[in-house]
Amino acid sequence: MKTCRWYYYPVGIFLVAALAAACVLPYGEEILILNDLRFEPFNTVFRIITGLGEPYMWVIAVVFFLFRSRSTAVPLIVAGLLIMPVSYIVKDKAGSDRPYTHFQNIGKSDQVVVVPGVALNKGKTSFPSGHTMSAFGLYSMLALLSGAKNRYLLMTLAGISILTGISRIFLVQHFLVDVIGGAILGMLISLLVWKLWDTKKPGTSEKIRVSDI
Repeated sequence: MKTCRWYYYPVGIFLVAALAAACVLPYGEEILILNDLRFEPFNTVFRIITGLGEPYMWVIAVVFFLFRSRSTAVPLIVAGLLIMPVSYIVKDKAGSDRPYTHFQNIGKSDQVVVVPGVALNKGKTSFPSGHTMSAFGLYSMLALLSGAKNRYLLMTLAGISILTGISRIFLVQHFLVDVIGGAILGMLISLLVWKLWDTKKPGTSEKIRVSDI
């Protein structure tokens, strides 16, 4: 855990700043604030970044670890299998409106600038952000599995996690609170799986060399 501090430092700063912003800004204001930035190349960049929270990224990571070090793929597989059902269950229980539905309900949908080519999700599946949950779950687990002391690698993983969360707000798919919730849940699941696996594994947990990643 100590070696992963360069993942958790930037993530912690992001979450504190995000929580502060969520307390100060009116609900949904963060989406309107980003209106002026929804143009190229930002539109394309964030469309690409949001894909880093898709399930296929888990598949790529699992295949990589199966070839490199089969035993270390176990916590990655378990965490990946838990993320999706937990996300669906919490979404169903929370039942919060997606940004498109929210702004439509309050008669302000015309104030939202949307990214061309992005199909906006509707209904009551906003909290938590599944892409954010997936990204923070995956990249925090990769940070733990790497056991890397290389701060640049860990900060890169943190940056990918954070940008994936921001992309969901930029693309008008989620609110800031959805991203915060997804980030916390994703990391908690990976940390729990890691702790259980690390405790049961005899001896020192196997790490992947930085040069292998």
